[in-house]
Amino acid sequence: MKISEEAIDSETLDPILGCANDAAQMLGIDLEKLSPQEIVSHIDNCILNIQKGQGPEIHEEDDPALTLGSLWGQQLVKELGWEWSSVTFHEHDDTKAVGVFSKDRSLAIYPFHFVYGCLENNATVTILLSFNMLVDGKRIPNLPAGGFENVMDNVSHIVPNESVTPDETAN
Repeated sequence: MKISEEAIDSETLDPILGCANDAAQMLGIDLEKLSPQEIVSHIDNCILNIQKGQGPEIHEEDDPALTLGSLWGQQLVKELGWEWSSVTFHEHDDTKAVGVFSKDRSLAIYPFHFVYGCLENNATVTILLSFNMLVDGKRIPNLPAGGFENVMDNVSHIVPNESVTPDETAN
């Protein structure tokens, strides 16, 4: 697939960072006290609960895909050293997407798109599972640099995930 990359500027990155902070407030979590894994657990559970109609109150002007996706992406940056950037998919009418990418660009996650799919299409939530797999690294094959392989296309639960409290995932 022909993909080109363009760095994002502060005009794009600053709102992403602001949305990540908004998501933390929405979830009632302290970004300084929790580990990236704990934060991702909260995001995963929040999306599962929204799918069940039990999530936090979301105001009409809020965009949960943007806020929760920003917070998730920031945890990949913090834990794995990934980087925010923009790509263009030339074989798909030059569609552009902002995502988080491994340093060598072998791996990609498009957090806004994935969260949107979970919320709008009731797609299976695999955010915590993918995060844990990336941190562990044992199940990630060696992929060519610059391939931008979408991690989320290749992660699935053997047993469907059910919402649990974040404290339960820490055990």
